[in-house]
Amino acid sequence: MELVKSFHFKANPDQCIHCGRCVASCSSVILYFDEQGVPKMKAEADGIVGWDGCYRCQHCLAVCPTGAISIFDKDPKDSLLPEEGANARQLEALMRNRRACRRYQDREVPREEIDQMLRLLENVPTGSNLQTLGFNVVYRKAEMDKLRKLVREEAFRLAEQGIYPGSFTKSDWEKQLEWEPGRNPGDMFFVNAPHILVIHSQRGRGQWQTDPVLAAAWFDLICASHGLGSIIMSYPVGALSHMPEVEKLLQIPQDRYYSLILGFGYPEYPYARGVQREGIAQIKELTF
Repeated sequence: MELVKSFHFKANPDQCIHCGRCVASCSSVILYFDEQGVPKMKAEADGIVGWDGCYRCQHCLAVCPTGAISIFDKDPKDSLLPEEGANARQLEALMRNRRACRRYQDREVPREEIDQMLRLLENVPTGSNLQTLGFNVVYRKAEMDKLRKLVREEAFRLAEQGIYPGSFTKSDWEKQLEWEPGRNPGDMFFVNAPHILVIHSQRGRGQWQTDPVLAAAWFDLICASHGLGSIIMSYPVGALSHMPEVEKLLQIPQDRYYSLILGFGYPEYPYARGVQREGIAQIKELTF
């Protein structure tokens, strides 16, 4: 059980209109109305994180129409409003124009911009809202080039012994070598991306195998919204699975889990339009 001192739940009685939305939206069922009809948090739940206490979802703050609710010392006035978000057409354009990028410019994304993108991942849904995700990032291309070289040299050394990335066979390995000059010259593992992001979760807590994948999909779209290219990769994870000493450089603790690595940076060239994939979705109506 995770504990904190207090969630600092507060309801301003002068702003509260007693609509009950905060109480109704509380998944933990730990809010109630006092004798004056003002919402309160159950004393026995305050400071307990998870099923026996607060999920830390902030739904109470977000649903209040008058901004009467504060939790974690957050001011409702600092929240973004729904009307500031993208509309359906803008989201469709973003999703249809994102793609796996395998060609990058030889320059870095500013650290401040990367940090801004990573902060958005604090909003990613996680199982039971446990929020165990960690984000290990390579900010500097010079550091990325060191890792690129280490992985490549070790992978070729292992291949001479008949050990190939992940579950790849010799023919799979040879196919990657055949594709490399035209597909991602000199770097089949990280496709020459100037940056990588490794998203990891705490093993055994919540949806620990699903949460990093969901966060990766979010980051992929965040990159697209910034005009950056990105790619979600499992091939380098497979390669690293056979080189523990190199894998240690990612600084992923033993009790943490990751299955993907994201590469990102400025794309080598822009695309003129989105793709047209209509008709490939396999949709089946369920009736009971």
